[in-house]
Amino acid sequence: MSSTTYLEPLKENRLMRTHRTIALLSAATFACVVLPAGAADRVHAGQWAGTTTFDGTARASSTCIAQSDANAMNGDAESIRVYLDKVIPPTICTLKDIKVDGDQVTYTSVCGGVANTVATTYHGDSFESTNTRGAKTEAKRVGACK
Repeated sequence: MSSTTYLEPLKENRLMRTHRTIALLSAATFACVVLPAGAADRVHAGQWAGTTTFDGTARASSTCIAQSDANAMNGDAESIRVYLDKVIPPTICTLKDIKVDGDQVTYTSVCGGVANTVATTYHGDSFESTNTRGAKTEAKRVGACK
């Protein structure tokens, strides 16, 4: 067995972990997606639908944002941290540098020793997000939760 063949399962396992991590971070970004048009509110509760594109692959997603989650996302950096810790448990990724500047929320996650900075800008009932790993997410509020 060549060393290349021997390493294939390791490479595949690392790739699967990377895709899971990106999916998790995309979900967290998507969860932050609920920022509304009002000056005081970044997020409206309701059903959100979006698409995350990473490595040339687009994945559709849909999530219901409860009013309590929207309230957390409309708060300061600490309330956003508490919410994100529910979505991305600290045992999976460490969050740091959470910043809120008007309609933009940025944070850095460190998962498996790899840092990834996420920047999300909200426009009422829609948002777009990018991260330093190359993923892009766009979503919009589509109505009440199903």
